Amino acid sequence: MNVNKEYWSTEFPSPYGPSEDDVIIFSEKSIPGKTLLLGCTKKLIPITDVQMDIDPWYDGPNVIIKDWLDNTDFYENIFGDGVLNLTKELEQCILEMVSKNCKVFICRCFNYKLEKLRIATNFPNKDNFSITPTESKIFDDYSIHIWKFQNN
Repeated sequence: MNVNKEYWSTEFPSPYGPSEDDVIIFSEKSIPGKTLLLGCTKKLIPITDVQMDIDPWYDGPNVIIKDWLDNTDFYENIFGDGVLNLTKELEQCILEMVSKNCKVFICRCFNYKLEKLRIATNFPNKDNFSITPTESKIFDDYSIHIWKFQNN
């Protein structure tokens, strides 16, 4: 595993990175089966089967180098950490992709711009998504949204 390349969010404490309690929520709300992680959020890697990123911060046997929106493979679960915060356009495309390619999508989203979040520009709440989350856990700085897609 090559870890020489440092990824901007790998070591951030909560709320910038997921807490141990957040990891438990991801684990408890997922269903049995294969799990894809969009990106390579360090604390979520151990509870996923594969990680997908166009420019991952590490090399490993479970890393798929690919744009998230190009995913056409089906997974029981897809996880994301901050991926819906990047832009409104990307949020829309990711929700469309996951609605076709998983049964459960769980994503942690920031509620507003935090000081160290240089690239995040989109801060949707649970009522702003084009596909309404099945469940949301709202915290001060971030929320965890869970979508359960019945059509798969």
